[in-house]
Amino acid sequence: MFKLMKYESLRKIKLLLISLVIIGLFEIGILFTIYKGGYSLGLTAFLIWFLGVGGLIFALVDSITMYSHDLHRKPGYMLFLTPNNSYKIIGSKLLISLIEVAVGAVIYVSLNMLNYSIIYRLYFNDPDSPARKILDFITNIEHFPSPSEALMILLSLIVTWFTLILTIYLSITISKTLLSNVKFGGLFSFIFFIILYVIIIFIHSKLVGSINGDSIMVNNIINISYSTFVSILLYIGSSTLLSKGVDL
Repeated sequence: MFKLMKYESLRKIKLLLISLVIIGLFEIGILFTIYKGGYSLGLTAFLIWFLGVGGLIFALVDSITMYSHDLHRKPGYMLFLTPNNSYKIIGSKLLISLIEVAVGAVIYVSLNMLNYSIIYRLYFNDPDSPARKILDFITNIEHFPSPSEALMILLSLIVTWFTLILTIYLSITISKTLLSNVKFGGLFSFIFFIILYVIIIFIHSKLVGSINGDSIMVNNIINISYSTFVSILLYIGSSTLLSKGVDL
């Protein structure tokens, strides 16, 4: 699996460099609005939000295309002709997706820590500035997650990410196996994804509601347990279908 992960990583070098350039340009814009101050700080908040949401959407789309292109394009589908089994192939893509999100999150958090320190240094002694009001709001928050709660939140986010990606992978796999000779098979597989993911979310909400957990720890334990179980089923389903034969 390590060789497969290395192969996937090498394919992403150009995309990684482009992503770093875009992040750098956003950070320059953020720093410019911070130093300009005043109402420009509203644009600072928007750029920070947009960078985070945009980065998450980018990671999701990249994870999807990483798998979809291998099934639909000649340079990619040759991977499925190698001795590597489908479990390793899908597993390597999942791990690369996780690493991609983790690296992006570290960069995002690090840059925002830098931005916060600059805002603090520039505006903490200015009680009338909008930035000072935001700083006061943050410092007045009474309850932050404990280390154990933060760890559970992190694990919950990871397995939730896996569940979403694997649901999409299963839908793509179905379009290239069971629906490969069906007209509008791609459309049907997309509808299947929507229905399946709605069912997954519905069952999750019912589980949370039936247990009535009122703490961060309890709710995240429920989510981790449920999402892990669902992810395993989706992983086995996608890998099994892929191993039975894909219409390349």
